[in-house]
Amino acid sequence: MSFRTFLFLAALISYLGGWLAAESTSFPALLLLSGTVLLLSGIFFWARKSAKKEIRDFLSNPARSKALSWFTDLLDPVYEGTVRLSRERDASLRQEIETASRFSAVLDNMVEGVVVTDLKGKILLVNRAFSRFFRIEVPVRGESFGLLSRKAGINDLIEEVLVQRRSVQKEIVFSDVSPPRTWSLLGTTAHGAGTPEKVYGVFLLYDLTEIRRLERVRRDFVANVSHEIRTPLTSIRGFAEALLDGAMNDPETSREFLGIILNHAERLGAIVSDLLHLSQMESGKEVLNYNSVLLGVQLERIHSLYHSAAGKKEIRFSVEVVPPDLEYQTDEGKMDLVLGNLVENALKYTRPGGEVGVAAKVEDHSVVIEVRDTGIGIPRTDVDRVFERFYRVDRARSREAGGTGLGLAIVKHVVEILKGSVKVVSQPGEGSTFTVRVPLAPQPPDERKVPSEGA
Repeated sequence: MSFRTFLFLAALISYLGGWLAAESTSFPALLLLSGTVLLLSGIFFWARKSAKKEIRDFLSNPARSKALSWFTDLLDPVYEGTVRLSRERDASLRQEIETASRFSAVLDNMVEGVVVTDLKGKILLVNRAFSRFFRIEVPVRGESFGLLSRKAGINDLIEEVLVQRRSVQKEIVFSDVSPPRTWSLLGTTAHGAGTPEKVYGVFLLYDLTEIRRLERVRRDFVANVSHEIRTPLTSIRGFAEALLDGAMNDPETSREFLGIILNHAERLGAIVSDLLHLSQMESGKEVLNYNSVLLGVQLERIHSLYHSAAGKKEIRFSVEVVPPDLEYQTDEGKMDLVLGNLVENALKYTRPGGEVGVAAKVEDHSVVIEVRDTGIGIPRTDVDRVFERFYRVDRARSREAGGTGLGLAIVKHVVEILKGSVKVVSQPGEGSTFTVRVPLAPQPPDERKVPSEGA
């Protein structure tokens, strides 16, 4: 029954009751009139209560209200409009939440640090990378960006961006942290969406430390390889010119000069060979041939190869494997290359009468091999760079000792290909210890891959 029908029936009953009361003043007529009034009062009270409940439920959640049973005919337009507005509001709210979620996900997963400030430099928004850069663990909203950074270069950039409203980019080195970090800072201003009168400062921070390190390694490599190749070429050219100028007429002198030329040519060949070897490993085309290897037998073979060289310098050279029958799965040829380079390097930089020892053991499902020496050691500033190609701590001594300057770079690449690690601990004047850690057994082929350039 609609609300209009209810009103019509109520009016009809009231009319009939009034007509009966007017036509007759008997007791039954008065009783009927009283009953009619009570009935109408009850119906109106019940209708009012029901209507209030339905309207309240409808207004609290229009989208879930199917219809207003008593007021459908009067309030259908209101109902439909309210439901439409409610649905549009819900859709808009969901869209805003989704947009905010996407924005937050992108912002928090950026490598670059992002900070948004007002024109006074007060922080309005930061992302996780910014907190990592400044090592912040507490909320910084409302703090001063300039006071937070406490770096002259950053403060100058902030002032230039916010006061002059210009886009500025600077590169700043933070030398008060270890290791020093290099950052690129870009600052600009932006107007708020829909509120062009509001201006904000937007700052982007990018860590360039690794990029600058790789650039330095590349520059050093070009300079070092040029020097390493030019030195033997200069000697070859000089002695060849001496032979042409008449030294070849003296058999003894010409033989000596030809021997020197041959040594330098062999050195050039060794450099080229090592460079090709490194290039092949870095290309990802290196094939690994795994088999079972008795480490004790392998180290005894290395000992026999370098025992004579150690004896010439009166260096005590020892090998120890625990347990003696230790067996592991590896590319034997590659590990021979690693062990040979490390032992050769130790013998080169150990003074006569010193000691070189190789010790191996099993630890946490890995084979750990230590090559110790009592040599000249490595300065702390150079420890992190000894695995770079052609990097030499003491160039004069290194060239006198021979070698290509690529041995430790090859060691690092081979060990990484075998999914292992290598590190060095050294004390100048006391010696060095190189520790190689490789798995007892190879990882599945789909998990084993050649690492990218790292040294």
